[in-house]
Amino acid sequence: MARTGQLSPAPGERLAELLGVCALTSALPEVLVDGAVEADGRTERRIRALSARTVVYFTLAMWLYPSSGYGEVMRLLLAGLARKHRWARPLSVPSTAAITKARQRLGPGPLRRLFEQVAGPSALGAADALPCRWRLMSLDVALLDVPDSPDNREAYGGGAAAGRALPQVQVLALAESATHAVCAAALGSGDADLVREVLPALRPGQLVVASRGALSYDLWTRARGRGADLLWQAKPSLDLPLLRALDDGSYLSRLAGPTAADRLVPVRVVDCVLPAFDRSGRRAGIRTGRLVCSILEPAGAAAADLARLYSERWRLDTLIDELDARQGRARPVLRSKSPAMVEQEVWAMLLTHHAIRALVVGDAAGA
Repeated sequence: MARTGQLSPAPGERLAELLGVCALTSALPEVLVDGAVEADGRTERRIRALSARTVVYFTLAMWLYPSSGYGEVMRLLLAGLARKHRWARPLSVPSTAAITKARQRLGPGPLRRLFEQVAGPSALGAADALPCRWRLMSLDVALLDVPDSPDNREAYGGGAAAGRALPQVQVLALAESATHAVCAAALGSGDADLVREVLPALRPGQLVVASRGALSYDLWTRARGRGADLLWQAKPSLDLPLLRALDDGSYLSRLAGPTAADRLVPVRVVDCVLPAFDRSGRRAGIRTGRLVCSILEPAGAAAADLARLYSERWRLDTLIDELDARQGRARPVLRSKSPAMVEQEVWAMLLTHHAIRALVVGDAAGA
């Protein structure tokens, strides 16, 4: 029996699912959603059964219920909204075709604007495994499968002709390691291009940990120009000569530019054992690797500490796991059959994770 003043879930509805909708609307209130819709020029000129605001929340709810079809996701969303606003009865569920057209009208822009407005580090994330001189950040990339449609193949490659079953969109995210709060993200293709998009989020006082796909002379100098310290993995082929051995087993080297006119950048190299991961993002043994660091003195951070920080870095697969979106698969397959809707779905993924982390961090702050 529900307590006085409370509403019980209808038959077939789980309270946890309805509360998930409330978490979305609490972390991303209507005024923010409406502002993002208006800023992107998607405000409706006539009243529709599916408002732009409702469609934004629907794209987020798809990540709460990854194994449900459009109709069931919308039913659960409307039931959650009815519970929150104490409607006498939820609205009727539109058809799948109507929901698809509404997503297409909305486009990806409002979701991206909304993410850029709310993304950022949490106030709880100041202390990590090193002394508080740094705020530990992680830069990671993942490939997400998308449906094998002609538009997706043209945008992302893949399919039988490319030797893999499905096209894949590349997603890169910069997150605060302590709280998993995503501060910046980019999607498309090409590691270097994606990293350049998130560089403006780097700040002095950060130590940014990244996998080997990020390291190049251009990206290193650009990132250091933002004032952040860096701990990035290097490819085995990168020329990093030993200039001076240090007491903790690391050594000083230099990073050379592509032309003779480029200045040599001093770096510190740590040869160490690192965890290995399989294609699904799961840990699978160990391997040898090289880390390149901008902290040149062992007194600032010992080689063993740097190796441990890299091994324990936040990974984008962690975000997917926290959304419980795998549902028994290696990685989720997105629903969208066009690049614009793929982009909308990825920004919705990041926003839904933001809402969940806001709830978790808020509970921790209260405790």
